[in-house]
Amino acid sequence: MSAMPSRLSALALCLCAALWGCDDEGTSADPTADAEMAPDAELTADAGVTPDAEMTPDAEPDPEPIDFTAPGASRVGFMEDEVVYTPPRQAEPRSLRMVAWYPTEAETGESTRYAGLLRADNVLGDAPPALAEGAPVMLFSHGNSGLAEQSYFLAEFMASHGWLVVAFDHTGNTFNNNDLEIYTLFELRPLDVSAVLDHLTDLPAEHPLAGAVGDEVLLAGHSFGGYTTLAVAGAGFDVDSLIAGCAEAGDDFCDYMDEAESAYRAGFGDDRVVAALPMTPVGATIFAAGLADIDIPLLMMTGGKDATLPDPQEGDPIWMAMDGPDATRAAFPDAGHFTFTNICDISPALAADDGCGDAFIPPVEAHALINAYALAFGRLYMLGDPAGLPLLTGEVALDDEAVEIFTQP
Repeated sequence: MSAMPSRLSALALCLCAALWGCDDEGTSADPTADAEMAPDAELTADAGVTPDAEMTPDAEPDPEPIDFTAPGASRVGFMEDEVVYTPPRQAEPRSLRMVAWYPTEAETGESTRYAGLLRADNVLGDAPPALAEGAPVMLFSHGNSGLAEQSYFLAEFMASHGWLVVAFDHTGNTFNNNDLEIYTLFELRPLDVSAVLDHLTDLPAEHPLAGAVGDEVLLAGHSFGGYTTLAVAGAGFDVDSLIAGCAEAGDDFCDYMDEAESAYRAGFGDDRVVAALPMTPVGATIFAAGLADIDIPLLMMTGGKDATLPDPQEGDPIWMAMDGPDATRAAFPDAGHFTFTNICDISPALAADDGCGDAFIPPVEAHALINAYALAFGRLYMLGDPAGLPLLTGEVALDDEAVEIFTQP
């Protein structure tokens, strides 16, 4: 077990570098205040889309085939809220900024600025939701030092297809508020997810989203949010190794594990999460064999050029430790760690060596593919729609050079 402390230290350093980056004092880069959002260019693809079947006089009309790469028909609304809860063993309440994207029939809305900074011209602030009964719900967990809106390309796309997408700041681990010890966040982050779900299901009747969230949701997350997704999906922790290595990791960590050991042994799974979408997740060391405990459908996305959490250290061992029958991996050979965010649209210099630049798949192409596979996965396991199954099995490829599909044997 002597290697455990170094792996913990390396993990903490990886997490500190994730998403927006941080300097030696733990401060983080602030995106340009008036950076204008540029929506992804429109893409078309005929792979995976079948023409309408020939109709007979007595036949029911076939549903409109889905182009998984194209935005949906709905306009997108956006609103903010706050979640307050008190975690175990803490005396003070914890407050999380929560945001939501959703379909709307409104034609106008308030001006929207993500995180109060980044203008989203095509998103209608505080527009009334137009959610169909039983509309699917996706929660999103941001990366280390990120923010709720960090992957708005995916949130806007899913909302245009009729989804309610809810994201939230993990307070103490955002680009402008990053003052919590990393090890405490391994517990707080999954607790945040369950607290947000509690909040959504207990909304007062007058809230615009009241009744929109039931007992089944899809959870997605990037980087440290990928860890969060795996934890809430039911992954078990290698607690004995954590305890064995705590002395070299520091007295504070040992004291923390003394208090939190039972929580980690119980795990942080939430049965309301019925499908999981971790993107470039961290967690190979902290979970180890416990990843086999995940028994819900899972689609993991990884980047072959990820320098922050390289495949040999994270993506590959995480994948190999899984044995769920509905586990799929979408590997993007030319994607970097931040390809799965909008950072290349906001400030490409922050990720020039890990997702932005000529060495990587262009973000507009990557985002279209990420969206397509996320929608296919979500529709299959949240709506029971098998139309995207050929994409998830690799039978149909949108771009066989840009993404490779693997399934568990």
